[in-house]
Amino acid sequence: MQVNDAVEKGAKMVSNLGLDINTDGFYFPPTVLSDVNHTMDVMREESFGPLIGIQSVDGDLEALNLMKDTPYGLTASVFCKHSADAEQILRELQVGTGYWNCCDRVSPRLPWSGRKGSGLGVTLGLDGIRAFVQPKGILLQNPAT
Repeated sequence: MQVNDAVEKGAKMVSNLGLDINTDGFYFPPTVLSDVNHTMDVMREESFGPLIGIQSVDGDLEALNLMKDTPYGLTASVFCKHSADAEQILRELQVGTGYWNCCDRVSPRLPWSGRKGSGLGVTLGLDGIRAFVQPKGILLQNPAT
């Protein structure tokens, strides 16, 4: 599990975020990992749950190079003050969706797809609708009378 790997390698875990969670069944509490580094699975693999690793970098170039060093490309988020800085980084990445100061906000108007080892095909948006339909053409001509 990504959390165990990170903690074993020195990450600090904040879990439940102060929430009193009393539930039966399967539940993974929102988890924040700090002091992570790029040797940890949480920073190199896809996480499908309320989990985030926070890693300090020395600048945009280091952040970009670390973000590129993964076989996956579903989404990427950039958190910074200026949209132009985020856009410059996101344009360099091979991801289906890029976010600035947020994550996992899906719009039905935009295609949802992945790159590299993340997903096949596309859903949502016009491209997604086209992926689920098979157009058929029928040409009719009146016979000469």
